[in-house]
Amino acid sequence: MRKRNIIPAAGAAAAVASIAITGPAGATATAKNERFTLITTSTVATKPVYSVIATGAFIDGGIATHEPKGELTLHLTSGTITLGRKKPHPQGTKTETATACMQTASSRFSYTIAGGTGTYKGISGSGRATEHDAFIEQVVHGNCSTNFAAAQGVITLTGTVSLP
Repeated sequence: MRKRNIIPAAGAAAAVASIAITGPAGATATAKNERFTLITTSTVATKPVYSVIATGAFIDGGIATHEPKGELTLHLTSGTITLGRKKPHPQGTKTETATACMQTASSRFSYTIAGGTGTYKGISGSGRATEHDAFIEQVVHGNCSTNFAAAQGVITLTGTVSLP
């Protein structure tokens, strides 16, 4: 497996694809369905980097990062897309054994496309999202460690987009 360098901020990096937008240039924008899937295996507790793949009205890939104001920025091969999101309210569970702890968290939230660059300049749209995270920690002196031995996070965003 190839080792990839990533920006510390939200999960693993990935890439790929070319952009394909249907319709003639200069045509009036119409809303089309789009799905963004973000996946991370980062064991860093703060600002993981996610691999992101976009499919639907267009296809693209790259990485996604959490921004200080709670936004998600998708750094795709054809430009960036910034998503403003309402604060999620996660619900979690914690399971402990003699040697390990597992914590999970799930949440739902809505998002709005706040802006874009490159091919995505002038993009707009909104939708709903789900986030699922799982963390494994070792037990140290009878308590869960603060260091993650393994982690998985998946965010799925579905909604509509309009490109100028």
